[in-house]
Amino acid sequence: RASGLKPKCAVIVATVRALKMHGGGPIVSAGKPLAIEYLEENTDLVEKGSANLVKHIENAKKFGVNVVVAINKFKTDTDAEIEIVKKKSLDAGAYDAVMSN
Repeated sequence: RASGLKPKCAVIVATVRALKMHGGGPIVSAGKPLAIEYLEENTDLVEKGSANLVKHIENAKKFGVNVVVAINKFKTDTDAEIEIVKKKSLDAGAYDAVMSN
């Protein structure tokens, strides 16, 4: 605000793993093996957890900026899970959803 600069874009970084956690997946703890929900496809958890991402997109758009969702891909993420993130992002009004690995 002090600089007078006005952003034209907000970048939201998302991971399938985080969305699975927001969708009700088990807690991830450093140093402990990942639960099976994070190692295998689970589109239900991604669908449920996408509500968190959608809310972030809606909040950013309230400030009049375009939103780009950058999806950080893990080797355990499936194409179906990535497509859910892309679709939910675009449906929520994001300008684009792109891979950022």
